[in-house]
Amino acid sequence: MYVERVEGAPAKQGPLRDNYVISSPNELRQLMQCHAMSAIIDLDRGCDTGDGPSAPSSKGQAELEEELLQHYSSEEVAQAKSTIAKAVPNIRQMMGAARENAAFDLEMASVATADIMASAADNAGALIGLAKLKQVDEGTFLHSLSVAALMITFGRALGLDEPMVRELGMGGLVHDIGKTVIPLNVLQKGDKLTNTEFSIIRSHPQRGYAILKRSGPIPESVLAICLSHHEKFDGGGYPQGLAGHKIPYVARIASICDVYDALTTVRPYKAAWTKAEALEKMLASRGHFDLALLRAFISKMVIGGELKL
Repeated sequence: MYVERVEGAPAKQGPLRDNYVISSPNELRQLMQCHAMSAIIDLDRGCDTGDGPSAPSSKGQAELEEELLQHYSSEEVAQAKSTIAKAVPNIRQMMGAARENAAFDLEMASVATADIMASAADNAGALIGLAKLKQVDEGTFLHSLSVAALMITFGRALGLDEPMVRELGMGGLVHDIGKTVIPLNVLQKGDKLTNTEFSIIRSHPQRGYAILKRSGPIPESVLAICLSHHEKFDGGGYPQGLAGHKIPYVARIASICDVYDALTTVRPYKAAWTKAEALEKMLASRGHFDLALLRAFISKMVIGGELKL
């Protein structure tokens, strides 16, 4: 099987990583025992076990598109499509500048953040729902947009002021910008990674932080999101192994939004988990998240009706 992404594995597990082929029983055992939340398998680049059907509650792209129109009007969906059409080219340009010049295009990030903030003010659910339908060629950009929209909406639900909400949105856009300067032969390697290559992958928060830091005056909260969104509340994350409230508040918000988007995303080769399945798994992942913030996310975003699907 080709493992496209391992979600939520503890840092202490060693060289578990994304984008590799399971080629031995030992590698399969290692994956099964790593206490990750999920593993995404790309059937186009590997093969399935054929041992049974996927969970009936999980959603494919066509089903999610139909459900989207059950919860939101055609006008709301059209507005969300317009926001995505405007924001994605700016996000692509921002990521391209980071990849080519190891530089951060603050103007493009600001424009994209403003577009998402305006749409999320009265159309957050449709925007987040539509962005779940990620295609291969735009998945990276829509993940950044989704996380930004989730963080903007969650920040407003928490009662944060608009300047801080704007910083949350920008932080969501750039949280993975360090991956743009990871060598592609490492980032997309299909064979087993060496320990050195694994360390390079896990260096993306520091690399992103360095790009932002040298690109002009960037808010500290945006820097903190980029550097610390893979930290875990029990200290088992990376890059610094921070624990509890030593992890910046904004990074604890980012961790929740990042994982929630990954679990509920539809890809051409992966059905989405329902919000209930995703949140159940996140609640069961003891030590990964700030539990008080996760409960607030459930209360304000799900029970409160911001996320309808």
